[in-house]
Amino acid sequence: MITIRQARFQDKEAILALHQNVAAISQGIARTEAEITDQYVEGLFATIATDGLMLVAVDTPDQLIAEIHASKYGLRIFDHILTGLTIAVHPDYQGKGIGKMVFQAFLDEVQHSFPEVRRVELESRSSNQKSIGLYQSLGFVLEGRMRNKTRNSDGSFEDSLLMAWTKSDIERSDEDD
Repeated sequence: MITIRQARFQDKEAILALHQNVAAISQGIARTEAEITDQYVEGLFATIATDGLMLVAVDTPDQLIAEIHASKYGLRIFDHILTGLTIAVHPDYQGKGIGKMVFQAFLDEVQHSFPEVRRVELESRSSNQKSIGLYQSLGFVLEGRMRNKTRNSDGSFEDSLLMAWTKSDIERSDEDD
């Protein structure tokens, strides 16, 4: 049985291992294995302690199999936004609906516990069509493209797509019509 809950600092080592496992596969996450350190994970916890949300999915018996987090910019004018959204699903659990389940729990928690948050933002490699499909199925909308932003491990470049999810009760501006 899979349980989704708030991350705890005691999860630090398991989150570190998870991110390293996911970084080792192509299109896993933006960071390389070498960039995922104790300091990186401690920084995530420091940020979400005051300005964000981090959830984990745990399979019995207590194996951490997924993690998702996002945080605020730290500027008052953007206090209604969670950004830098990152999701990591253990390679052995990918393609089994875990990512969608964790993502939906994350968005539900945003709606329930973060009334000031009106928008959640993420970036995706343009070639990562599987993830883009997941994001769109959850209500994320493509808002922009940054040409050649992402440098792949082979040295090639690709576009980064900007996507956002907004709470459904926000009225759209006249510019969007």
